[in-house]
Amino acid sequence: MALSSVCPTEDAVREFLEYLVDPVIPATSSVRDSPSPSQQQWVAKQVHGVVILYNYYHRKQHRQLEFLGFESFCKLIAVLKPPLLAYMKYLQRNDDAELVDPEKQLSLTEKTIMNACDLCMRLSASKDIPDIEGWSISEVAVFLVDSRKENCLLLFSKDGNGVWSLFEKDVDISNQSSEAMPDLKQCKKKRIKKCKKKRITKKPLRDDPSINEDAMQQLAFSSVKEATAISQAHLSILESHTVYSLGKEKSTSRFYIMQWTQPTSEDAIQVPIYAFWVPIKDAIDRL
Repeated sequence: MALSSVCPTEDAVREFLEYLVDPVIPATSSVRDSPSPSQQQWVAKQVHGVVILYNYYHRKQHRQLEFLGFESFCKLIAVLKPPLLAYMKYLQRNDDAELVDPEKQLSLTEKTIMNACDLCMRLSASKDIPDIEGWSISEVAVFLVDSRKENCLLLFSKDGNGVWSLFEKDVDISNQSSEAMPDLKQCKKKRIKKCKKKRITKKPLRDDPSINEDAMQQLAFSSVKEATAISQAHLSILESHTVYSLGKEKSTSRFYIMQWTQPTSEDAIQVPIYAFWVPIKDAIDRL
């Protein structure tokens, strides 16, 4: 690809900030603001996405672009989006003290940037496919399409953060209810016995996604039902994949493409005010 067709680092990061961070920062924000804890969490989550999009995905397509480390990324986004300085602690220090204790010296957003940069380094944009063998499953995600496979149901600003998202649910054996995770609990108690006619090894259950498929599917179905009231009887799994997670280091996400088998109409399903049917082509074009 010609260099002239590559979106430069600064322009790419600016676009990612406008798309992901602008919706969660109040229009009247300034450097002197003291963001609330919830506001800091929202901004940190969105900035995490910006780091991943540039340092991994954008550079994976244009490998000649430079990798931005922690300090470089912090300085760049502070220049491109000055209100973000209110979410920085180390960057606003009055001395030249070295970073020796990230837990104390960094803000939540800065810690998130550091972790995201480390994650991108481990995934490595130079590899076509990252090595995720042995990584635990930390979440399930569902891409839901209608009966005609023309539209997908996406969630918008579910938590008031102004961003689009899929149906998602965390995987945590210790905190799952018996109703949501029956197979996981059964397998945990019978590590060396048969579970669903499969042999289980003695290594941690979450390290082997193949033996958790029934439980993963139940979590996926419940993530849709909780948001839309669509029952499992009206859902069909078209595809499933285990992909690397962009939220937790060295973990994966069980990703499902599901189809709602009933005709799409306002009378047939009542979706919450934060869920919208979007043409699949439009959703993909925005990626």
